[in-house]
Amino acid sequence: MRLKLFIGALLMLVLAACGEFVTPNATISGYVVDMKAGEPVAGVSVTIVQTGESATTDAQGYYSIDTKRGRYTLVFTKDGFATSKVTGLLTLDEKTLYSTILRPVFDPQATVEPPELNLDIPEWYEPGQEVTVTVSGSVADPDTNGFQFLDVALGQQGGSSGYLNGYVRHQRFFDFDGSEKEVTIDTTGYNDFVTVHAVAYDVNGNRTEAIGYLYRSPDLAADAPASPTDLTAQAVTFGDVAVFGTLSVPGLTGDAIVNAMKTGDVAALKRLGEAVQNAAKQGVAAPQDSSLDKAITWVDLSWSYDPAATAPEAFEIFRKNGENGTFYRIGRIAAEDAQNLDENGDPIPGSYSFRDATPGTLPGVLLTYRVEAVNGDKRAASTEYSVTPLPAFKVQAVAPGDNVTDVDLAPGYVISVENSSTINFLMAIVLDRVQVDGFNIEYISPLFTVTGADGEFHPFASYGISGIPHGLIEVEGGYSISGETLQPFHTYDWQPFAVTAHLNDDGEMDAVSIGSDFFGIWGPFGVEDGPVNTFVTGDGVTVAGAGGR
Repeated sequence: MRLKLFIGALLMLVLAACGEFVTPNATISGYVVDMKAGEPVAGVSVTIVQTGESATTDAQGYYSIDTKRGRYTLVFTKDGFATSKVTGLLTLDEKTLYSTILRPVFDPQATVEPPELNLDIPEWYEPGQEVTVTVSGSVADPDTNGFQFLDVALGQQGGSSGYLNGYVRHQRFFDFDGSEKEVTIDTTGYNDFVTVHAVAYDVNGNRTEAIGYLYRSPDLAADAPASPTDLTAQAVTFGDVAVFGTLSVPGLTGDAIVNAMKTGDVAALKRLGEAVQNAAKQGVAAPQDSSLDKAITWVDLSWSYDPAATAPEAFEIFRKNGENGTFYRIGRIAAEDAQNLDENGDPIPGSYSFRDATPGTLPGVLLTYRVEAVNGDKRAASTEYSVTPLPAFKVQAVAPGDNVTDVDLAPGYVISVENSSTINFLMAIVLDRVQVDGFNIEYISPLFTVTGADGEFHPFASYGISGIPHGLIEVEGGYSISGETLQPFHTYDWQPFAVTAHLNDDGEMDAVSIGSDFFGIWGPFGVEDGPVNTFVTGDGVTVAGAGGR
């Protein structure tokens, strides 16, 4: 039925071109985000090439253009940014969502003309069949600005980094020079109309996406799936970060980060870091530079599905932004790809997840999700679940101040915080600057849990101690000084590890914001611009009155 409707719509478009019909209205809308961190880009001019209709993105990077149904080319431009273009965008439905990425130009003097891209695909496919598509193209100035890479994805666009690729079935080629490239794609998990996305970047950051369409009739005799249950979502926000690889590793959830830090589970932290490093080795992590003053947000979804029910071919994920937004499909994933694995790599029956890192996951914006199980032409939906990502958690190392001298050998560490939520997790990290084998962590305080309150953090003021004392240990009923002190007349670096979290009405964390992890306790793609202070100790008298409570 869906295929018949699709072909009927195409026929209507053709007849409209002949003047026999009035083509129905359509709206194209979406988000434009900064490739470096997924933040919205305001003031982007969005133009439909065929009609000249245009719009400009707002503060959230959102645009909307009213047009007629058809197949269009859109161009996205803004001064200081390379150009993005999409070809073959089909407005089959009344409302079509299309979001894209802009890169700042690499060379302001180089061309901002996007590449030309051709996509040759079969018209039909069979479920689970491998299909071969052919991509070719050219750049505006091949002598100075060649292709950077090509990414070919099924079902939804692939990105320039883990930002878009957490669950996308895609292949990337760094040897693409514009000549014909044949790419074989596995269609497992798809049973009817499906899109193929070829995305190519040139050296200056210009981006072109060509969309093609594969068709087949869905299995009308398929058994109806059951409804997914227990849908939950957790939003994760990083501030000042280069965390692209994390988005390609589904297991790196906010819970994993916070719980490992809370329990001091060094083995878990090591596994998290290794997962990102492995992603980098496989080419799915592409950190950029270390000058990011951005915030990036994604949402981890999890749900259950009755293992005794009819197994679905796939799950489709829908999201709406705001109280009165429209639900759009933001992803489709084969059921086997969505299934969670245990520590031995074996599927966990009935347990599934998906990472939403698509444009529009903005801090402070209410996001509502539903998941639909799909089998043939039949589907069943979960209940809805809403979550609001937190803003960037801004922290600063206050005391000991930067470049101060004669610091006590058991100093207290004071942290200022901004945009804290229900609860904070704070810790002091101290590094020895003169160790011959590099920047070794000399001291990590216990992780302190305090209720959220913006302002300076002085957890032990009632004990006559300013900040988090060096050498602090947790004892029954309170805290005590271990006797461990810094070395006299020595240089140290220190910074906070800082995470804030929102607790929902059930007391569960549904959103976390990580403000500082400069020294990679969490993993190799933590905060790049951390609030680090350097200080020098004196001959040192340890803090008085610092005994246990």
